[in-house]
Amino acid sequence: MPIIACERLIEQLTQRLNEKGVSLARARRVAELYTQASADGVHSHGVNFIPAILDWLEQKLIVDPESSPELVSSCGAFERYDGKQGFGSLNAEFCIDRAMTLADVFGVGAVGLRNTGHWGRPGNYGWRAAERGYLAICWTNAWPVLPPWEGATNAIGNNPIVFAVPGPNGQHLVLDMALSQFSVGRLNTYRAEGKTLPVVGGVDRAGRPTTDPAAILEGGHAWPIGFWKGSGMAILLDAFAAILCDGLTTSELANKEEGLGNCQLFIVFNPKIVGAADSAARTHEIVRHLAETNPESRFPGQAALENRKRSAEAGIAVRDDIWACLQLKP
Repeated sequence: MPIIACERLIEQLTQRLNEKGVSLARARRVAELYTQASADGVHSHGVNFIPAILDWLEQKLIVDPESSPELVSSCGAFERYDGKQGFGSLNAEFCIDRAMTLADVFGVGAVGLRNTGHWGRPGNYGWRAAERGYLAICWTNAWPVLPPWEGATNAIGNNPIVFAVPGPNGQHLVLDMALSQFSVGRLNTYRAEGKTLPVVGGVDRAGRPTTDPAAILEGGHAWPIGFWKGSGMAILLDAFAAILCDGLTTSELANKEEGLGNCQLFIVFNPKIVGAADSAARTHEIVRHLAETNPESRFPGQAALENRKRSAEAGIAVRDDIWACLQLKP
């Protein structure tokens, strides 16, 4: 498994995307987002996801990689956009930036995005907001990959959600999670690397709880987090996204290619405008208290910061099959 320096990886991804018709500037930004995800330890939604993007570009499922979201309607602090089935990660970055701009005016800004593609690592947009001093909540609905609790037929999405709060000296609180115990991307990564899951992640085709990612992916099904609680939350996130974005529900996404046509919401708060308490000071106190009372505990975002530092110093481990796919084709 080669160890690749971050900048070299960005350059390689940029060239590969540009080869598929993406302009250099946009190709580099996509490369930076997916490299950052891998640098932070989220390989399933980092470099490992690039082969799927290359395939979508080849099949023209990303209709126009140069398009930007189109404003559909606005109402005060809320705006709705159509992603025009463009580049999901760039569409999402546009929308989190637009939500921050609205928050500068109203104290809170919300943007709904429909008809967009897979946004990559959800945490990218929470980190982006936190690094600029904003609090953010972002989520997407998704293709049905797990059944509702006590069901056996995949009917709800894992509907990832992100919460982000700025902290002192870059130690932001960022929770980035799917509503399935393990995201499909993470299950695929474990399967490709021949590893078992650290805890039960679903059932096999016979309905037996298992830590085997292949058994879950090949005839079984994943479990929602918190059993019935995660199931209910996934359903409500789908409803909020589809209604406010005026787009497709998870049931309707089932008729499209997985990862395309999603609805996403970006809600941002500007603590200075709304007169909130000092976020860095409050975050520092929360982390301090956790460390004092439970020294073995970790705060959301801590692993990403540690992996980020390690990757900057030593590079990123890239699977052999992924690195082979990233080579320019003759």
